[in-house]
Amino acid sequence: MTTARRLELHLSYTCGQRCGFCSESVRMDRWRHAPLKGEEISAVLLARRKAGFNHVTFTGGEPTAHPLLPAALAAARKLGFNTYLTTNGGLFAEEAYAAEVLPLVDELCLSVHGPDAATHDAAAGTRGSFDRAMRALANIEKHGASLYLLTNTVVTRRNWDHVEDIVAMLIKHPKIRHVLLSNVAPEGRALKEYRSLAVPLSSWRERVPALARPFETNGVVLRLFGVPLCVLGDRVELSNDAHYSPRVTVERRGTKDKPGLVAIESRDASRRRSKPVVCRSCEDRGDCAGVFARYLAAHGSSELAPRRAN
Repeated sequence: MTTARRLELHLSYTCGQRCGFCSESVRMDRWRHAPLKGEEISAVLLARRKAGFNHVTFTGGEPTAHPLLPAALAAARKLGFNTYLTTNGGLFAEEAYAAEVLPLVDELCLSVHGPDAATHDAAAGTRGSFDRAMRALANIEKHGASLYLLTNTVVTRRNWDHVEDIVAMLIKHPKIRHVLLSNVAPEGRALKEYRSLAVPLSSWRERVPALARPFETNGVVLRLFGVPLCVLGDRVELSNDAHYSPRVTVERRGTKDKPGLVAIESRDASRRRSKPVVCRSCEDRGDCAGVFARYLAAHGSSELAPRRAN
């Protein structure tokens, strides 16, 4: 069994966007007035480094909303962590902030949910969010010379018709080395309207070849999250499941009067996914995390096709 070496640390519980698919909305509503304190950040980093962890993801909410993010990144680097940051652009849209903080980041994942302001801003529920993400991207390209840049696009019915355009826009940027397309997860704000948000798996199956084609010659990595292997046809290498590393997530728990922290270990990429009866005969059952249970409840398993050895 692989030992977890990756830490995911939720610093901030605020965000300048109102994404309709936000998986963190419930925790942000509860803890927006309780970001992690400096001593908590230090204690977690020290304890996990002593335990052999060598990679830390700072996330939120929006991590740049936390005033101690630069200090946390510097401390993590000093301790020997590789640093990873997830952001919707946040303060990186400001060049001075980007110039100060980006040299402390080894890997950065930027959220981009549309090829233009109309699509992206509608997905993010916030006017101006696309402009902020693009300004952040420009600053990352200018001041993040040594970092590895990824993007994440949460795919819903609301931007599904624009996914090829999103991909075409992203791969034009020479700094972007990895594009993640994430099937919307039934968590947080997305849970209530999941049925209207989730793209049918049959539509994913039809679209995968066209989505993969632009990546075949440009050296940029494409990964798909939350899509079962049988939907990917002969492109199972695109699944993010096979590239998942065990990790420990540290986030705020407790009561509002007495907030604390909890560590949650995730050994696989399942994340509320399951495998119905039809999956029992699939040759890839052991490598696939399955289908979101909420999707199965709404749509059943008729779109699944067990993969069998020739």
